[in-house]
Amino acid sequence: MSGWRWIVRAFRMFRLNPLAWLLMNLVLLLLGSALMLVPVVGPMVFALLTPVFMAGMMQACRDQESGAQVQVAHLFAGFRSNPGQLVAVGGVYLVGQIVVAGIMTWLGGEGLRVVLNTALRGGPPNQTGPVASDAVVFALLVGSALFTPLAMAVWFAPALVTLADVPAMSALRLSMQACLRNLLPIFIYSVLLVLGVMAGLFLLRLMLSLVPGAIAFVRGFAALTALVVWVTVTLISVYTSYRELFAEGERRA
Repeated sequence: MSGWRWIVRAFRMFRLNPLAWLLMNLVLLLLGSALMLVPVVGPMVFALLTPVFMAGMMQACRDQESGAQVQVAHLFAGFRSNPGQLVAVGGVYLVGQIVVAGIMTWLGGEGLRVVLNTALRGGPPNQTGPVASDAVVFALLVGSALFTPLAMAVWFAPALVTLADVPAMSALRLSMQACLRNLLPIFIYSVLLVLGVMAGLFLLRLMLSLVPGAIAFVRGFAALTALVVWVTVTLISVYTSYRELFAEGERRA
């Protein structure tokens, strides 16, 4: 199973230098959190720069395979390797997200806004009525259907731009083609990632239930560490799947 193999290889790469990988992704998490605090502009800037940071991660993976040490500085390596093309990928992703969100809002109406606001506050679901509920479900289904090809186009694009010197538009096209040609492995890969995080959260909650409430900060630290480990392995698995699907990164547009 290719999907399983990508995750296993990613975890093996992570184990070679876990501290450096965790620090790199913790810095990324902090940068993203800080940008998200800036109204309107912050999330847009982060969306534009996400492929740049991803490119740095891809370079770190390649360098580790070549025998070099992974460093936190790798996170910013994308700013020195085709940054304009990487930002272009981020621009397509940002515009796509805005379009999908607009369509979902139009279809879901006030019911969708109520559901999203309730989810963000962590409160119980509101009773929006059967018609509104049907509209919300339809909006979510349409949004998922529209977001899937966008995610496929962006998934391998940073790696193609930074490792294979492919222009942004060609990288988006090649990424989508690779995903469409490997739907079953990618489906298995996605399911395994979801099951992995669910199992991890269950085990984490089970272990933390034994921790006294007086030292609740331990729970927060453990939860943050588990999140960063999962995100790190997921991002490394983008590289391991890229290596297999794109023949060691030598394919060109």
